[in-house]
Amino acid sequence: MTEHRRYTKRQKLATVMAAEMTSLTETAETTGIPKSTIKYWLDDPDFAQFRTKTREDLADDVKVVSHLAWNAVAQALRNGTMEPRDAIFAAEKATSLQILMSGGATSRTELRDLSGTLSDTDVLEAIRAAEDYARAGGGGASEEAEGTPEG
Repeated sequence: MTEHRRYTKRQKLATVMAAEMTSLTETAETTGIPKSTIKYWLDDPDFAQFRTKTREDLADDVKVVSHLAWNAVAQALRNGTMEPRDAIFAAEKATSLQILMSGGATSRTELRDLSGTLSDTDVLEAIRAAEDYARAGGGGASEEAEGTPEG
């Protein structure tokens, strides 16, 4: 027979907050509480206000960290103590996390119909450029390939 454990309201709350800030799996592994139990608590309306508060607090903290990261990047670039590519990488990661935590868009996808906006010549030039690029191994534009029709 399965033993049913009893958890205090404080243990439940701490577990729900941990799951909100990390993941269900990580929280289950850390606490030893079954994932199904944690999931049940996460879905419990009694904990909704705490989940929202946790997310908001974390988003605020991440916003501060993002700001500090950009300041550190600017200072490191001024001092010459950080390579620009490393600085941009660090600041971009902090900003992406801040956008994610605040509910902002982290990517943009757009579909456009170009069928009526390009001339036949433009389409042929684009195809030639893509073929040249592919022949060059995708590493850059190549010189006009032999046998490519001019036109």
